[in-house]
Amino acid sequence: MKPNLECGPCLLKWVYDRAGIMVGEEKRFELIRNILSVLSREFCSTGNVGWLSNRIMNSIHEFVIDSARYFEGVKLQSNKVAEELLPLARNFIEEGQTDRERFERACGLSAGTNVAPIGLPSEGFKFEEALNMMMQRNPLPAVIGNLFKAVRGATHILYIADNAGEIGFDSLFIARLKEMGLNITLVVKEDPFFEDATTRDVSFFKLDQLVDNILTTNGYFIPNETTPSLSDSFKKSDLVIAKGTGSYEALKDERNGKTIIYLLKVKCKPIAMRIGVNTGNFVVKLEMA
Repeated sequence: MKPNLECGPCLLKWVYDRAGIMVGEEKRFELIRNILSVLSREFCSTGNVGWLSNRIMNSIHEFVIDSARYFEGVKLQSNKVAEELLPLARNFIEEGQTDRERFERACGLSAGTNVAPIGLPSEGFKFEEALNMMMQRNPLPAVIGNLFKAVRGATHILYIADNAGEIGFDSLFIARLKEMGLNITLVVKEDPFFEDATTRDVSFFKLDQLVDNILTTNGYFIPNETTPSLSDSFKKSDLVIAKGTGSYEALKDERNGKTIIYLLKVKCKPIAMRIGVNTGNFVVKLEMA
């Protein structure tokens, strides 16, 4: 996704709040200088927000390592809350009257758990929005496009996960996809990466026993800037499912002719304008090849 002007200060806040959580004041000054140095060189209207995020993260890797101690607690809390809610989520999905309705419920819950804030999370995620959906107090996320038809026409899916905790709900959606006979390659971040899901979280929810392949990415996945194995999986896939704001920012305008389903909470005006929904809404959006 090409940046808007407000993407610059938003990136500064997103990275600074997280990467500076475990260091003192002088190191925070250094952190801000490093972030601003990348922004001053690379921030332009023709760039890509995901690519820019990766450049910033690479420049402050030592701070990311320091912050891992804080996020271990956030991620563990999120995973435990999700684990407690999964039986209710399974029942909610199975109560669907048709294969299509069960698919839409699983997909909707996956999108409805994408709740990480732009600012620093102060605790594990509670997934109250998803609970309200399961209790039918709130509707499932808005769906743009015929997802069920797109998935039924696919054979190989590249599934790009987002955060810890919510990946537990992804497991229910992925289980539904596997029942439809699909080959699934799951992509998670290399550890450490703030609150994002890594192979540890994959193991927590036993997704390694469910998917066909697991790959990791050092930052946000961008097709033209990734490992050979991930690039090959992207080329072989006939459908990509991408979770979260970061994946939308990285893949929008970089799809290379792929059909993509985005699942996310819309957290900023630039994305709201591009998708055509209000800020704060959950959405599932299909973009055809």
